[in-house]
Amino acid sequence: MEIHLNLSRHCIQTAARLKLEHLIRQCLKAPEQETEEMIEALTDFLSQNDFGKLRRRIDLARKSLGNDPALLVPLDLPDDMLKPFFRMAIGPDSCLLSMPLDSPLT
Repeated sequence: MEIHLNLSRHCIQTAARLKLEHLIRQCLKAPEQETEEMIEALTDFLSQNDFGKLRRRIDLARKSLGNDPALLVPLDLPDDMLKPFFRMAIGPDSCLLSMPLDSPLT
């Protein structure tokens, strides 16, 4: 599962919250298992992570990126900074959170 977040106008915490709200509205209109799993993953992400530390790491990494909006660079983070996701890639204005499809959400 991959979730794209738009970071052009918001920090990662706000972008994740806005994406969660969008997915909830979408699920209320037309429930789908994939949407429900994304909602659960983002809910866990928002409740389990230290966003102060995460924002600092993202800001430092983004300073070394160019302005190519298509560029996504993996960000090496400790496992406990991305729960329940296992990988993050960032670009100048975006973020991609990834987890295996068969990964149980905790």
